[in-house]
Amino acid sequence: MLLPFNGKAQNVSAGDDTPLLWALRYHLKTTGTKFGCGAGLCGACAVHVDGETVLTALSDVDGKQVTSIEELAPNGDHALTGG
Repeated sequence: MLLPFNGKAQNVSAGDDTPLLWALRYHLKTTGTKFGCGAGLCGACAVHVDGETVLTALSDVDGKQVTSIEELAPNGDHALTGG
């Protein structure tokens, strides 16, 4: 799947049912998005998809822009990163 991620097209070779979190961490090697409570309650695994905060599978973001914490704060100066 070609994934528009943090402003760049990224190729992700993973099953459609792969959680987006795992695709970001293990296929794209970005680690800002974390596994937290495992139920989507704490927000650690949330990313923006077309500007909406979501917790979803890789197949649900096909053709949509995915933005992680790394893109929100490339210099560490976003409120979510404590900057």
